[in-house]
Amino acid sequence: MLKEPLLHFLMIGAALFLIYAWRDSHVPVPMGQVGERTTQVNVTQQNIDQMNSLFVKTYQRLPTEKEQKGLVEDFIRSEIYYREALAIGLDRDDEVLKRRLRQKMEFIYEDISSWAEPTNEDLQAFMEKHREKYLTDPRLAFHQVYISPIQRRLRAESDARQILAQLIAGGNPNSFGDPTLLETEIPLTSLYDIKKQFGEEFGEKLLELKPGGWAGPIPSAFGLHLVLVREAFGSRLPGLSEVRETVHREWTAKKQKELKDASYAKIRERYSVIVEKPKIAAADERSIRR
Repeated sequence: MLKEPLLHFLMIGAALFLIYAWRDSHVPVPMGQVGERTTQVNVTQQNIDQMNSLFVKTYQRLPTEKEQKGLVEDFIRSEIYYREALAIGLDRDDEVLKRRLRQKMEFIYEDISSWAEPTNEDLQAFMEKHREKYLTDPRLAFHQVYISPIQRRLRAESDARQILAQLIAGGNPNSFGDPTLLETEIPLTSLYDIKKQFGEEFGEKLLELKPGGWAGPIPSAFGLHLVLVREAFGSRLPGLSEVRETVHREWTAKKQKELKDASYAKIRERYSVIVEKPKIAAADERSIRR
């Protein structure tokens, strides 16, 4: 358990919440209608540095003295309005604000999980567990002779079989077939790209052929084809070095989700949740029954 990264994340998260809780207990918080409202606004050097940094990013220069005073005054105005809004309860039942605060909570967990750097063993295990996502696409190189069903009409199938017999007997493939804009010699190409050009059925049939012999006719989006597969390489699991960046990104995303889900489940245990049964109007109920 002590070696489990998820446990480390939860411990770090708990520590952060304790720090935030301690800090908040020492910082005056605006009150509602009952109690005193905090009236002191502190503009720290850190606040000023943040304002200046944002100004520089926007305008590519430092603010003038007048602009600096304007930035500070705008910060003070925002802080005062924020406290007044809390004091009169404008934060209640605000769905936009709730979503924003939820995002902030989830960002905290994402930041925590980003502190953990996976080892090569972690990434290799993750890749093998989800190998179907990382398998390379099969690649094939082949020669094709095109038979046009438009030109040959009802004879297309029988003509294709006659030509196939001649090709198997050693005939020159360049002496057969109908005119087409398609390449006759297809270099080593991924199955995905072959399917894009010739169609799904053609790609699947092509994958079943053994290299070195003529076969067909195979239908495609264009017509019929007699095919000689020259090379065929099946799918494989690549080395970690080939896909490390992708695996690292997806490993991190999975850990972030696990941390958020586990942390939320732990927090939810502290709450008693009561969900009222939704009432369905009579008209809606009749509609559902239909």
